[in-house]
Amino acid sequence: MSDRLLRLPPRLVGVAVKFSSPQAVTLGRRVVEKLSRNGVQVLSDAESAPALGLAPGPPRSELGRAVDVVVVVGGDGTFLSAARGCPASTPVAGINMGTLGFLTEHPSDRADAFLDDLLAGRVVAERRDRLQVSVDGASHPSPFLVLNDVVINKAVLARMIAISVEVAGEPLSRYRADGLILATPTGSTAYNLSAGGPIVHPGLAALMITPICPHTLTNRPLVIPIDLEVRVWVESGDEGVYLTLDGQQGLPLRRGEPVSVRGAAEPLWVVRDQGVSFFSTLHHKLKWGEREG
Repeated sequence: MSDRLLRLPPRLVGVAVKFSSPQAVTLGRRVVEKLSRNGVQVLSDAESAPALGLAPGPPRSELGRAVDVVVVVGGDGTFLSAARGCPASTPVAGINMGTLGFLTEHPSDRADAFLDDLLAGRVVAERRDRLQVSVDGASHPSPFLVLNDVVINKAVLARMIAISVEVAGEPLSRYRADGLILATPTGSTAYNLSAGGPIVHPGLAALMITPICPHTLTNRPLVIPIDLEVRVWVESGDEGVYLTLDGQQGLPLRRGEPVSVRGAAEPLWVVRDQGVSFFSTLHHKLKWGEREG
């Protein structure tokens, strides 16, 4: 796995919080106060700024392009919304105020210790592969950058849909299912896991193709190299099929409209909690190995 040490303290830190959570806002204000007290300039996204008592900065999706590092106080959903527009030059750190928190690694009770390490230039960032997603057709702005997953699914009352998939220009399958998930290793513990897909270590350059409730039981999840291009399109099914990106962006998908997915050239760098490994996260978050009763 590729890591990099951030040797210098940041001069400008972006802070994004789950502004609907009073606990996250309270901790976010503490983060802002401590950074400011230590001579670090703080910029908040326009959505979080009112709750933090700061002047509004850029939209959350653009915050990462204006700062040295982004600190997110919230859950994985808040993390994904803040990381969406981050270039590879801007690492992102998450302080967990949610439940599972696979992306927001740093526990809230150790926020001060994390900030001390950040201010001292002692934090380590881990490379996470992203996907580049393009939708053919002038109606959609693309390409998109995706950290977790690309999902094609149907409206609640729609019937099963048929989805064709090509990998590297070769036909793979025609799935009759409720939908299809294309996930990175980072996203393997999200919707992919709920749909029966494999958990994949984030250090692997892989892409998961996981059908959602397939009609044919031999249609099993597949893991392929992330640099292979996958083309997907809906062949048949009721109206109401949607393309959802990281659970944050959704757009209607017309029948026959191709979606191209491949590994993005620009990864995301996630600031790690150095006292927590991927395996210990699985053990604790998924409660593996705990005794019953």
